[in-house]
Amino acid sequence: MKKAVDIDLNINEITLSSGELIATNSKLLSRAKYDLAFKRLQRKQSKRILKIKKEKIKLSHNFKKTQLKLNKIYEKSSNIKKDSYHKITSKLIQEFDLLAVEDLQIKNMSKRAKLKNIKAKSGLNKSILNISFYQFSQYLEYKAKHNGKFFIKVNPQYTSKTCSVCGNIKKNLMFKDRVYLCEKCGNTLHRDINAANNILKRGLKSFGLGISLEDYKLKAFRIS
Repeated sequence: MKKAVDIDLNINEITLSSGELIATNSKLLSRAKYDLAFKRLQRKQSKRILKIKKEKIKLSHNFKKTQLKLNKIYEKSSNIKKDSYHKITSKLIQEFDLLAVEDLQIKNMSKRAKLKNIKAKSGLNKSILNISFYQFSQYLEYKAKHNGKFFIKVNPQYTSKTCSVCGNIKKNLMFKDRVYLCEKCGNTLHRDINAANNILKRGLKSFGLGISLEDYKLKAFRIS
């Protein structure tokens, strides 16, 4: 086993610990036109439902027709996402021997926020569910086992706040801070790459390995 990498799953991107690949969710999946059409029709259906309940009338032909359109749009959007994830995970499996990811509990991440943060947290929840961390990890885990590669989920606690060089914990790191600057050793890295390095180290450690394994620098690739 020579090549190891961490895949850091975030709200808007997938980042490798090598820092060479950053895949933006919205651009990668190219689902904008489907998402917009879905939301437009969904709003129309919501108004119709309110009218049906208020006036106690039966479902109209147009309502059923629109619902079929919604189902088709959702299916197309879902297929684009699945195809993208399959291409990404297949490429990663080809390139690496050990793959580490955060053991993210979507339910825990989506817990109801405190009253003062409800609006912001609501948007975050939608993004979390939209990017489907769980589905991506499932594809990766299955392909790793099928191809004789090592796959591990590690505890994500403090991976963003811990310096990947000296281990110092920056407790005052905010979600809006995209650059990690260690006040102890001066290490300066993109926040996600710093977290990815920490996850990789934990993954290697769990296998009883040091950090001498090559963190292979994969060239950026596009998913069409």
